[in-house]
Amino acid sequence: MRQPDVLELARLGNPQAIATWLNQQLQSEGVNVSVDREGSRLSVGFYTDQPLDRRYLIELLSRYVRALDPQSIRTINLFGYALGNPVPLWSYPLDLADLLETTPSPAAEPSTEELLAPPEPPPTEASEPAESKQIDRFLICGLGSLGQYCLLNLKKFALREFDVHIRAIDRVQPQDWEVENLTSLLADDLIIGDCRNDEVLLKAGIQDCRAILLVTNNENDNIEAAIAARRLNPNIRLVVRSSRQSLNQLLKHQLGNFVAFEPTELPANAFALAGLQADILGFFNIGDCRLQVVEQQVEPRDYRFDGFPAMMLNKKSYRLLSYRAASESATPLTRRAFYQWQPDTRVQAGDTIAYVEIVENTTNTHSNSPEEPDESQFQHLWKQLQDLSSGGIKRRFAQAWQWIKASQIRRLVALGLLIALLLGAIGTILLKVTLPGMTWQKAVSTVVILLLGGYGDVFGGLANDAVPWWVQLVSLLITLISLLFVLGVVSLVADNLLSSRFEFLQKRPPIPKQNHVVIVGMGRVGQRVATLLREFKQPVVAITEQRDPLNLPDDIPMFIGDPIAELDKVNLATAKSLILVTDDQMLNLEMALMARENANKLNRTIELVVRSYGQRFSDNLIDLLPDAKILAAYGLAAEAFAGAAFGENILGLFRLNEQTILVTEYRVSADDTLSGKLISQVAYGYGVVPIFHQREARIEGDVFDHLMPSEHRRLQVGDRFIVLASINGLRCIERGDMMPPRRWQLEAQKPLNQSFLLSIGNDLANISGCSLEQARSFMDNLPGKMELLLYDYQAYRLEQELNRQIPVTLTPIESGL
Repeated sequence: MRQPDVLELARLGNPQAIATWLNQQLQSEGVNVSVDREGSRLSVGFYTDQPLDRRYLIELLSRYVRALDPQSIRTINLFGYALGNPVPLWSYPLDLADLLETTPSPAAEPSTEELLAPPEPPPTEASEPAESKQIDRFLICGLGSLGQYCLLNLKKFALREFDVHIRAIDRVQPQDWEVENLTSLLADDLIIGDCRNDEVLLKAGIQDCRAILLVTNNENDNIEAAIAARRLNPNIRLVVRSSRQSLNQLLKHQLGNFVAFEPTELPANAFALAGLQADILGFFNIGDCRLQVVEQQVEPRDYRFDGFPAMMLNKKSYRLLSYRAASESATPLTRRAFYQWQPDTRVQAGDTIAYVEIVENTTNTHSNSPEEPDESQFQHLWKQLQDLSSGGIKRRFAQAWQWIKASQIRRLVALGLLIALLLGAIGTILLKVTLPGMTWQKAVSTVVILLLGGYGDVFGGLANDAVPWWVQLVSLLITLISLLFVLGVVSLVADNLLSSRFEFLQKRPPIPKQNHVVIVGMGRVGQRVATLLREFKQPVVAITEQRDPLNLPDDIPMFIGDPIAELDKVNLATAKSLILVTDDQMLNLEMALMARENANKLNRTIELVVRSYGQRFSDNLIDLLPDAKILAAYGLAAEAFAGAAFGENILGLFRLNEQTILVTEYRVSADDTLSGKLISQVAYGYGVVPIFHQREARIEGDVFDHLMPSEHRRLQVGDRFIVLASINGLRCIERGDMMPPRRWQLEAQKPLNQSFLLSIGNDLANISGCSLEQARSFMDNLPGKMELLLYDYQAYRLEQELNRQIPVTLTPIESGL
């Protein structure tokens, strides 16, 4: 395509032409651009591996947009990405009408070449002296899958004048890397050694580290290394991989600045909700209150959402998180961050929204499907007889043989019974033939006594019985062999029953007929998933290979044996979903393929939830199982470990718009980036969703009173503050990297009733964040004008609130660069 054609199509609003033209202009900057268009909204993504300044890129694009003047485009959303990272590092909205209004008058309008001349670039990180950078140093012990993803997520916190230096320790050189060129993110070469040794920790520079992440596969090593690290550096943050909850609590009190996670249990909620196939994306507890995240399509005449402005959907009981109009296609650019709707957007029927809400009664709210009624024993027996009469005997024998082969104890029992039958037959015939007057009944009972070790009962005493000596010898051999095999097997069975704590006495209900969830793998993750699903009143069937005591409710049917063989017994053809959470990801894959193949034969679909341990394996399964939900446990958990390394308290996580959202708790301190800011400034400036705010003085108050706080509150030192945030939002808070607000001009007229001035001034100060003196001074000199720095959502709320009392207009002056 020739350059004039590209420019002409770009001015007509063609997204491919706009992307081609912008890539040509930004080629010298080392920036790649992608463009998506949805109606009158344009989403522009910057992809670069260079540390270019965000404001410089925004100003650069603003110049190009003025020169281009694309038709039928009203707003432009900008997103900045690092190459290889699917999560945007920042986002920024531009209003095209406001941007073009700032263009110089025609008499003084520069040429297109002058407009396209880039502004003077700011100094890059490479040109800044090393002393001007603030460096956070971290140490990772264990570079398995979890450690590698922790390294990748920690590096996301590096930003301009803030840098992150990471060193790592491992016993051996890792052979498999989940991310290519991951070693380039390390500040120094990988240290080979034992992280429990003081010499190795000192060599890694532990005394200068802000936090140490102990994520080896051995929990004992992690705990021992944590104690050694605290001795060498009393102030270091300890982030430990450990599932020993009671020990973790004790160490938290003894060592201080300590947090522990079990990476396989952290994403258990995500597995459970993926298999539930409900609208619930996640849930978590704050004190005694449970909150849940729900995604749904708005129904016509929905009294809560249909026809309401998006800005009005921040209620005391729920808060809007995500919005996608029915007419818009979901793109990675528009679904990555919160607040991707315009302040005046109205929610209509057919739109898809996600919101967090307070659950008042979990037992009633979670009921999504009724329990299957129990089938009577008579009906169950009658069905079995009908199956046998219709030619099912051969199939039953085949199933029984497979059942025996699936377990070693079953094979031993079968062998013992076979030997007992063989010895019994030999002994019975021998006694009947050799002893005169011996009846068959007497021969059988005598052999049974011999098999049970009763040789002395049969041939005891000193009487001279007319029994040949060789018959007594054969009988003795029968008794000895029986003691070795038959009674030995009985003892193994008894030992197995005792080790299982007599679970055979616990009556398990029959298998649900339909609409149930099948869970394969009853490790810690599987047991947690099953428990969560039962909280939602969802019928569950469990399959496991292990015979250890399981912490499962008694009302869950359970099969023990080879998972592949047991899969035929759980009514998979009518199941709602199959959750595969065994420790063998190849077994998970095999069973997922089998389930999908069986479903295809029946011309139906089944929801597949597959557990994997690496993102690379998950990515490879996307084409093989496009409809399945492949969840990498370590990839999900690593973001919580990275956030905890910076001192945050991670309460939970869930998935929203293909992104991990962390429920993060802060204690506001005097020197952090939250102190003194309005909640609205934190929400829109950092791109997070506040859901809880509690003053230090009211620490004993009711938790419900502090949920979904007003945006007009100002954070103070000691406050407890909980937000929903992506890893990018946590990074912005950590670095104080706020999105700059716009500059607005407020013009207000005199009110008819002067008594309103006091309350109007209070509203102005509370919403805008200006001082109370400024607000009241402005009110005393009406009519008048006042400049304010506001985010679009703040401005919308301020205008709506003030217009209820006096005539005001709020006009943007600049885009906030």
